[in-house]
Amino acid sequence: MKRWIILGVLAVSVALLFSTSGGQAFSSFWRRCLVVSVPMEKADALIVLGGEPLARPQEAARLYSHGVAPVIYVTGEGDSARNRQVLMSSGVPSSAILLETKATTTFGNAMLLKPLLEKAHVTSALIVTSPFHSRRALATFRKLIPGVRFGVVDASISWWEKPQGQGDVNRFALVEFLKILEYRLLYGVSPFLKSSI
Repeated sequence: MKRWIILGVLAVSVALLFSTSGGQAFSSFWRRCLVVSVPMEKADALIVLGGEPLARPQEAARLYSHGVAPVIYVTGEGDSARNRQVLMSSGVPSSAILLETKATTTFGNAMLLKPLLEKAHVTSALIVTSPFHSRRALATFRKLIPGVRFGVVDASISWWEKPQGQGDVNRFALVEFLKILEYRLLYGVSPFLKSSI
C-alpha cells in the first residue's frame, strides 16, 4: 500500500510539472500514460459512460450503426437523458437504449450495471468514454465484472483537438491521475497492471 502511495504521488507530481511547463509536452505525456484502446468487432453491448454528453453517445451511435452491438447501455446520473437523446437523434432506436440513471462515478457505473449485464447474459461489452478516462474505466469494469469481456474505445469532442481546447483536456487528464490514485487506494483498481488492460 505504501508503495502505491509513493508511486501515485510521484505520478501526480510529474503530471503537475508537465502541465505547468508546457501544454504540448503534458498532452503527449498523458496520452502515453492514460489512453488505451481495446476495440471489438462484435460485442453483446455498448456502454456509454456519463460525464460527456456529446462525443461519447455519437461514437456509440456510429458503432451501433456499424453493427458492433445490438444494444447500448447508457449509465450515469445527470446526463443519461441527454445521451439517450443524442443516440436517438443519431438513428439509434429507443428500444436499443437501456438507461441506468443513478451512478455518479466510474465505480458506480460498473456496480450498477453489473446486475443489468448479468440479467441480460451479456458476455462481451465495449465501453465508450473519453480518451483520458479509458484506462481507468476499462480496469474498473474488468475488476468489478470479471465475467464479462470488456473492450474500450475513446471519443473526443472536437474542441479538445483545437489549440484553444488543449488546456481543457489537459486539466481533465491531470485530474485523472489523481482519480487513478484514489481508485487504487479505495477500490484496489490498478489501471497500470498488464492484466487490467
